Amino acid sequence: MTETRATGGSMPGEDPNVLSRLVRARQIGPRAVSALRNDLARDSGLGYGYLGIGAIVVGSFLFLHGLATFVVDVFGDTPDEATGLRAVAWVLLIIAFVGSCLLARRYHGRIPAVAFTSATVLLALGLLVETFANVGTPEPILHSPTIFGVGATLLALVGARPARQLILADGVFAVIIAAMVVSGFSSDDFAPGPTVQLAATALLPPLLGAVIVRSFGTLVQMELDRSVVESTLLAPRFAFGMRASDELARLDLDAEHILDGVASGSIELPLDPELAAAASSIATELRLLLVAGRNDTWLHHAIEESEILGPVVTLTDPRALAGLLEPSEREGLLSAVWLLVANSARVQPTLHIRIGPQNVEADGIAPDRIGFPVALTVDGVPRRRIDPAVWPALDRVGHHSEMVSGASMTIVTTVRTVAQQAAA
Repeated sequence: MTETRATGGSMPGEDPNVLSRLVRARQIGPRAVSALRNDLARDSGLGYGYLGIGAIVVGSFLFLHGLATFVVDVFGDTPDEATGLRAVAWVLLIIAFVGSCLLARRYHGRIPAVAFTSATVLLALGLLVETFANVGTPEPILHSPTIFGVGATLLALVGARPARQLILADGVFAVIIAAMVVSGFSSDDFAPGPTVQLAATALLPPLLGAVIVRSFGTLVQMELDRSVVESTLLAPRFAFGMRASDELARLDLDAEHILDGVASGSIELPLDPELAAAASSIATELRLLLVAGRNDTWLHHAIEESEILGPVVTLTDPRALAGLLEPSEREGLLSAVWLLVANSARVQPTLHIRIGPQNVEADGIAPDRIGFPVALTVDGVPRRRIDPAVWPALDRVGHHSEMVSGASMTIVTTVRTVAQQAAA
């Protein structure tokens, strides 16, 4: 029951804050943390769902606008062979649009790649059929309402497929529409204003929709990653991270199966060579895991378990002094690290954190306190582009100074903490 409360949605009276839920789950165990991360991923999927529904609604209006334009043209002109071809083009577009929306509903907002490819082919065929029907007209694009259907269908799919695929498909149709525009240049009745407006109305909505969905996805992943990272702030000085805890849980389960078998008599002693080798492997992995994690602090786990910090941040802390930081100091240091790395949009910086060596203060004012430096060396980001919020965050850690050398900058912060904490 306790695990359900920590890993599921917020219960009455509980704080629904993501960080609070992660901290509670981490205190319970690795399975609770993993379950909570899955819950948070599903919660973010709701945002994609709402974006997808909005895109389908707007796309439907755009699609109906193009279809209404076609119907008005049919009733206004004498039906001929070209009218039949246009009707075939709209049938293909209707199949692509309605089929894509139904599949998106069937697969909870995501459609298979094969279905998306098929819809794209139907859209291209519909546009080419109407283009063929308009051969000989002064400006083919002004007589091609199917481009609204193409843009509407792509807009309706912005939440169903990755943004890069939507942008690629939109680019392909842009080439076809550009060819239609060029074919009307030689006409005496060429109207650049309506032509550009028509092309933009068809191509811009799916492009903007794809960019919005992609930006939303990036924002969600960044916030989730930061919440997971900040859940390490209340960890003890030496602790296992989520990945190591999952590995420990697996080894514990494997060992438990063998011990239960021996206790129940289903496994006879002495163990057969194969089972003995498996037990020896479990013991070896357990020893290696315990030895490898004996000096890992909260900062080590925060960097290692982050998809954003892990690739660009390195940590040198041989004495595990980061574990001596108080919660407010940890929060300030982690906020500064995050701002230095994750908020650099134009370039991808690298950050090296070096903590130590420890020095004992012998002044008469605070004989019970020790100090050690925390040096942050940033490469690839000029000082003028560093987020100003970095400095107040570092003020919570201690007094800091800056040194600039070429394209790198080193920020050294002096930490003061209680000597008894260090002894503990």
